[in-house]
Amino acid sequence: MNVPQQDVSARRDGYVAGRDLHLHVVGQQLSLYSEERFATPLTYDRARPIFVQYLNPEIRSCYGRTDAAGLSETDLAQALHATRLALLATDEELIFPASYLFEVPSLSIFLGQIRPLVVSGVIHYSSHIASLDSYVEHKALEYRSDTRNPYELTPYRSLTEDLVWRPRYAQNTAADIGQSWGAALLPQGELATTLAGIARRWPGKAGDVETRLHEVPERLDGQAFIGRFVRATVPVPLGAEEQARIDMFLSREYLVSYLRDLDAAIVADFDFGDFSCGIRQMRASLADRVLSARSFDLGLRWLGIYDFVHRSAYWPELLRLRSTPEFGIVATATQHPVLRARLREAVIRGRRRARFETAATIQQALTTVAVVANKLDVTLNPTDSDRRAR
Repeated sequence: MNVPQQDVSARRDGYVAGRDLHLHVVGQQLSLYSEERFATPLTYDRARPIFVQYLNPEIRSCYGRTDAAGLSETDLAQALHATRLALLATDEELIFPASYLFEVPSLSIFLGQIRPLVVSGVIHYSSHIASLDSYVEHKALEYRSDTRNPYELTPYRSLTEDLVWRPRYAQNTAADIGQSWGAALLPQGELATTLAGIARRWPGKAGDVETRLHEVPERLDGQAFIGRFVRATVPVPLGAEEQARIDMFLSREYLVSYLRDLDAAIVADFDFGDFSCGIRQMRASLADRVLSARSFDLGLRWLGIYDFVHRSAYWPELLRLRSTPEFGIVATATQHPVLRARLREAVIRGRRRARFETAATIQQALTTVAVVANKLDVTLNPTDSDRRAR
């Protein structure tokens, strides 16, 4: 299979270069890699916004994080680390659901830490209802079974100052999850083994187990489609593994709903947790929406700008860095193994020629990225003179 090769240069339009860099890969290499079961994304579209999933309480719970009292100092530091990468991973906005305004106890602290991004219009919140008063009324019914309903008397108005509202165009998330629930319970579905385990303990007087579980969306009666509400509709206690499987499935479908509706991507695969809920493995059509934080950070370390990005850069400086066409090229290269090898070579060539050191300022970071992007372009498209220059 031959894959067309496109000549993209850092000296041409940077936006095109950042988005189309993957087409440089030799056809055979790309074809071989695409056959791997859990392949890293073959494409990376910087025009997609980034969905901020790493603050979601249900997703965090799937990874052993319980933040009922708010984010700890360590959790907040990790969230800010993730946000720096999310900002650099896109030319567009960072989006979180309106539910975070009520369900994430430390959101006000987090928003305070990224205030320059909020003011600049980079941070959006999304819901299918424009009026927050109407949204609260709707969500309060979804969480009516909670002992402490997060949508009752919650002072949200100050949090939305300077945030941009982003409408959801599809139906609400619970409806999307409900459509996937039945398929997951089928013999080849993701929850088939969970169903079989529950069936072995199912009380006869409770009726047919398959029918009862297929009726969960209706039995929720408008409540949020989350693990603890689902468990309340099942007349037998669930084991730890069964709970984990159901919770992970629900969180994954939640993410799928938002990624499709907003045409967004996520940054996941952090050192402190994956937070992707298995989208790459279980939803092949969305594999290119899951970007690796580890790969981003590895590239930043190679470039010598990791400490600058994560420890000393101000938010406006990161906005300036990500807006350069050269950074788009380098960032794209971190997300594919063949291109990542080319990036490594470009860094080595750049150091040998330019002798750049670890960046301590935005100007040093910009210079380093520009040098490597130029060498990366030469590495991927070597002319005869380039080969001789090596």
